[in-house]
Amino acid sequence: MLTKPSASYIIKDAMQQSTIFAILLILLNKRRVSRDYLAERFSISKRTVSRYIGVLQDAGVPISSSVGMNGGIWLSDDYRLDKTFFSEAELIRLKDALSRTESLYADSVNRLIAEKLDSAHKSRAQDNCSVRQEDLYIDSEYEHGAKLRPKLKIFSQAIESRRAVEIKYTDARGFDSFRTVEPYTLVFKAGYWYVYAMCKLRGDFRLFKLSRINGMRITSKSFVRAESKLIEKLELEYYNEVYIDVEIEFYPTVSEAIIDWLGKKAVTERGTKLVASAEVPFTDGLVKKLLSFGSSIKVLAPDELADKLKTEARLMLDAYER
Repeated sequence: MLTKPSASYIIKDAMQQSTIFAILLILLNKRRVSRDYLAERFSISKRTVSRYIGVLQDAGVPISSSVGMNGGIWLSDDYRLDKTFFSEAELIRLKDALSRTESLYADSVNRLIAEKLDSAHKSRAQDNCSVRQEDLYIDSEYEHGAKLRPKLKIFSQAIESRRAVEIKYTDARGFDSFRTVEPYTLVFKAGYWYVYAMCKLRGDFRLFKLSRINGMRITSKSFVRAESKLIEKLELEYYNEVYIDVEIEFYPTVSEAIIDWLGKKAVTERGTKLVASAEVPFTDGLVKKLLSFGSSIKVLAPDELADKLKTEARLMLDAYER
């Protein structure tokens, strides 16, 4: 295997950036090449080739190598350059690097690379959905969509390509942990997004709340899906809850949000007022949901829930009066 350089190695020169990207394109096209070929192609040493390959490996590109008569450098057979591989800033920097080195080459390779980068940029601008698969399309245009959309996209890609994901996760007690997970399914339950995944740390399937994931990246490690028993997991961990009948009076300004949450059939007109009645799980999440509507709603029943909201409202008022 090639010696992998430290992740702290930084490519500062525009020509180096262009060369590294050109090496990746060659690997995508030829799939297997020798270090001698790359060294001669770009007029660099074999040690520099190894360093540049290490930079690509640090970025998550699954590159392998071997020595001997049939040795070489190659990409994983199922690897494709994803349009999200480069950030917006990186795409701009690469195009700038290409333009600066165009005069050094007599062919049109730089121009063709620039056109491909333009194409990647345009397709990314048109792709605003959170999850897009053959039989599923989800767009999270709501209050927290801007924060969750990148996570949904990454997990959607990882699920399709069956790649493990490294995450930093904060549990309900506030403790942080770093884990490698194998994602199986994206789950939307009670207004929250989760990913159902095999947790390598625990050796079992877990539901991870996306809002508690504070860092993540797709790895080059592939996995084989096993029997996951997702429905049983949901029934055990999420459907075993205490449900209550709630009655909420609300203003028309929040009617759309109430209907999205409880359904149109739950809403009726009572004189000049709108009232929603439904059976919902009695959790801390319910209290937070109701508080998010502010003074636009009033809980009519049950008294226990109304009292809980009053207590939270008083605590909020006390915090501002200190």
